[in-house]
Amino acid sequence: MHTTYLKSLALLALAAGFAGGQATTRVAVGADSKLWIEGTSNLHDWSCKATALDAAIEVDAAAVQLAVAPPKLLKRVAVKVPVKSLKCGHGAMDDNVYKALKADETPEISYIMATFEATPGGASEFTLHTVGTLTIAGQEKSISMDVAAVRLPDGTVKATGTLPLMMTDFGIKPPTAIFGRLKTANEVKVKFDLAVGPKAIAAAVEK
Repeated sequence: MHTTYLKSLALLALAAGFAGGQATTRVAVGADSKLWIEGTSNLHDWSCKATALDAAIEVDAAAVQLAVAPPKLLKRVAVKVPVKSLKCGHGAMDDNVYKALKADETPEISYIMATFEATPGGASEFTLHTVGTLTIAGQEKSISMDVAAVRLPDGTVKATGTLPLMMTDFGIKPPTAIFGRLKTANEVKVKFDLAVGPKAIAAAVEK
């Protein structure tokens, strides 16, 4: 297979996790990456944005030399979000969310991708069908999620997705606010828009 084509596939595989060999290489997502939670209530919709996010892809350092099929480059994807980095635009709501998520006992929300299958969607696009472990409020669950990845003209690779969750599945009581007048619905959606810049990708591929 042509070397240029292999390199192009490798770049896409790296971004897929946005998510072995003798060692792994860690690639952090860009500063413009974001994650937020959307929900509804009996009064209005609400949203909490993570103001801090630690997300990284680990790839096989040996396989990066393109000696194997590009999808095998990806080894691990880990995401951590400090609970108290979630900001909902209202101090009382923030405090109720922290309490519901047991921030003092389990200060982080974490996700680790275990397996994935890639489905091509075009010359620079594909979908990852992933299975991983999500831990919220001390409760660990296996979840399936589709992640859409695309390589932009400047070489940046973006990964986006939406994960619907029921709070009670994680032992969480849906939070309330305004002295109980605002009652949140059980279902929420975790959304993310992660980006890996061309410099970070190039550095990983060249190692």
